[in-house]
Amino acid sequence: MTDLPIYAYDIMVVFLKALLCFHGLLSNHNDFAYIYNQLKPYYDKILCTDLPGHGTNQEKFTTENIKKYSLDLYDSLSQFEEIDVIGYSLGGLIACYVQKERKVHRLVLLAPAYRYLNLKNYHRDPSSKQGQLRMKQILPKKNYFHVFRFVGIVSKLNQEFESIEPETMILWGKDDYLVKEKSGFLLFQMTKNKGKSYIQLDNHNHFNIVHSKVVCSLIKDFLLA
Repeated sequence: MTDLPIYAYDIMVVFLKALLCFHGLLSNHNDFAYIYNQLKPYYDKILCTDLPGHGTNQEKFTTENIKKYSLDLYDSLSQFEEIDVIGYSLGGLIACYVQKERKVHRLVLLAPAYRYLNLKNYHRDPSSKQGQLRMKQILPKKNYFHVFRFVGIVSKLNQEFESIEPETMILWGKDDYLVKEKSGFLLFQMTKNKGKSYIQLDNHNHFNIVHSKVVCSLIKDFLLA
């Protein structure tokens, strides 16, 4: 009998990475449209969905629904070896809750709504002299309930964690009149990991920070390091 040839095969280890994104108040997953397109080549999966009471998600906007929904999203990525998380505004606070309950590889917080909120200066109109408008000028009546519920959710969620464990980057725009600088600084102080940074950006406010090329470049450098 002729001996069969023996072949040596290289073993390729596939290391799967995922990115989970949490959007802000009164918005939806499209907050991350730009970031998604820029980071898509570097992840096996990027998950951006609508939070309860936002976009197409008809669940009630409550603390318990937010908590359950965010953890269910994380658990849906259980097949991935590393899961990075980005949270924007309200989503930043949700991301902090998730990192307490689950293992997060790297964490990015964009204008995180932890404390020190100034809802009177909820600005969206760049043509305004100071980029500020009162909430009654820009919010339909149907959204008043969301805003008032938001205050309660922030109060409850910020009691759910005492520290931040992953490598963390916090970004805040110096023109942000809605979420004050101290909100990000408190979270920076709570971060135990030495791989942490708090970056304040000129010419960035609460709304353009999530669509900024500068911000996206910083996020990419941090997450892919």
